[in-house]
Amino acid sequence: MPKSRHLNLPRSSILTLLTTAALLETAWTIYIGWRLPHHYVANHWDLAWVGLDGAQVFMLICSAWAAWRRRAVLILFASSAGMLLLVDAWFDVTTARRGDFAQSLLQALILEIPSAVVLFWIAWRSIGAVAQGSHGGERTWRIIMTRTTSTASRDF
Repeated sequence: MPKSRHLNLPRSSILTLLTTAALLETAWTIYIGWRLPHHYVANHWDLAWVGLDGAQVFMLICSAWAAWRRRAVLILFASSAGMLLLVDAWFDVTTARRGDFAQSLLQALILEIPSAVVLFWIAWRSIGAVAQGSHGGERTWRIIMTRTTSTASRDF
């Protein structure tokens, strides 16, 4: 008998865990919003930014690889890359000095946010392809990679 590839966690346990995590994160966010100083000089500022950009590059490379190899993990990689781009846009804009604010805002609006939207769209479309072809194996990824615009409109 083949092993099941599904995670066997009760739905109630998952819901409890996620709800508790959301409540704890909300309390923590309120606390740090109240306690953090308005001005702070960060050590290793360059390492923080290079690390974030490196994570973006890694997720984009992983996304490209998953699309090339027609792997369902594209959903995870594209979603992660999109979220990292939104985080980058947020920190670029919120940490910009007065003289750099306009450039940061333009970069966020013209490059980072639209790129994130495209990556989320890729992930969403991939979910649809996997759901439609969940019993089709390799055929599923041929659908997503070769779908025409006329058939794509039915997915939305």
